[in-house]
Amino acid sequence: MSEKSKIGTPIKDVVSGEFLSSSGVVKNLPFLLFVTLLMILYIAYGYYVDGTVHQYSREEKKAEELYSELQSLMEVFDQESLQSKIADDVKPFGLYESKYPPKVIGGKEINE
Repeated sequence: MSEKSKIGTPIKDVVSGEFLSSSGVVKNLPFLLFVTLLMILYIAYGYYVDGTVHQYSREEKKAEELYSELQSLMEVFDQESLQSKIADDVKPFGLYESKYPPKVIGGKEINE
């Protein structure tokens, strides 16, 4: 019966709160507070990292959408800037595409 009372004593001390008043706990109270502070900081850092990862994921999705939109707009630009398309667009203004290459008058010819 004495062994059961030895095993039950620590549990009884924890439940009743008597272990907090013992000299060992009081003597190590600054260290226990420091460890508690570290645990709180560790949990807070976990939340911070989680938020940062979620924000990074959101920004990455936005970047993919913007890149897709850029590719679409570049395709439209390439189609609209074709020489034949521009020639057709300026015909109503009375402009037309020259059939002969330009000639250099009085100067050096530029050879490409």
